[in-house]
Amino acid sequence: MQTKLEKLSAKPNFLAIKAKGPDYAKNMKVISAKLNSLTVDEIKALLQNGDNHARRESREDLSSHDRAEEVGREAQTIKFDFGEVGADCLMLNRIVADGMAVEANQHFTVALDLKITDELRRACVARELVNRIQNRRKDQNYAITDKIEVTLFSASDVFKQAVAENEAYIAGETQAVAIKWAAAADGLEANDADGEAFSFTTVKA
Repeated sequence: MQTKLEKLSAKPNFLAIKAKGPDYAKNMKVISAKLNSLTVDEIKALLQNGDNHARRESREDLSSHDRAEEVGREAQTIKFDFGEVGADCLMLNRIVADGMAVEANQHFTVALDLKITDELRRACVARELVNRIQNRRKDQNYAITDKIEVTLFSASDVFKQAVAENEAYIAGETQAVAIKWAAAADGLEANDADGEAFSFTTVKA
């Protein structure tokens, strides 16, 4: 439960503890001290056994008596003189690594890297350029099978690199047989792709 992606800790769920009865409320300090001192492995064990407990309670192939016996044998709790507490008395806190979105259960951790690299940004620029060209195709009433030539102008180095790196993708998506660069924006339609300014036009090939 503690990985490079996240760190897991837990603290007492006071409402859940109080709901267990007056003996638990009177011994809140004792329970809290124990729960606050749990290691990651101990938290993991409680969560795993709590999950097993829930799954076994729902098994339809067991009678209610057998189900209760199986749950009682396998569910792990922390025992005190006045009773016991389980995972339901914990409030979890997950500290996620910077730039990551993490979802986890007792068995798997899945992480999504939210950082946008320069390469990913340029791919976004290329996708938006494809969108602009496709929209122009519609405006010009091109047939789906019509091949075109695309002329571009931009002062943006990011835009130029995005086109260079993704030229095959752009051409394939837009039916372009040629992508050319103009020396100036004269006579071209101004637009932008993910904030990168450019001008362009298209003609049938």
